[in-house]
Amino acid sequence: MRAEYPDISDTYRAYLLKSFEDTYYPEKIRGSGKVVYVKRNFEMIDHSRFCIVYYNGNSTTSKSGTRIAVDYAVKKERIVFSVTE
Repeated sequence: MRAEYPDISDTYRAYLLKSFEDTYYPEKIRGSGKVVYVKRNFEMIDHSRFCIVYYNGNSTTSKSGTRIAVDYAVKKERIVFSVTE
């Protein structure tokens, strides 16, 4: 799922599909501006049972994208795996 480039050429799509099973840009995140990555993460979480993140829980800001995603995944009752060093 892309958070950038809502409209791509067939050539770029073919390039992406060499490395990924699929690529798409959710219409509901179009025009999201600065929060496009947060909305993209929510979309992925909504369509998943699991959420795997690299997060140690020590974020000092509520604006951490990872923290926002983890909080959303917990709210949606997804199974969260946190990978740390």
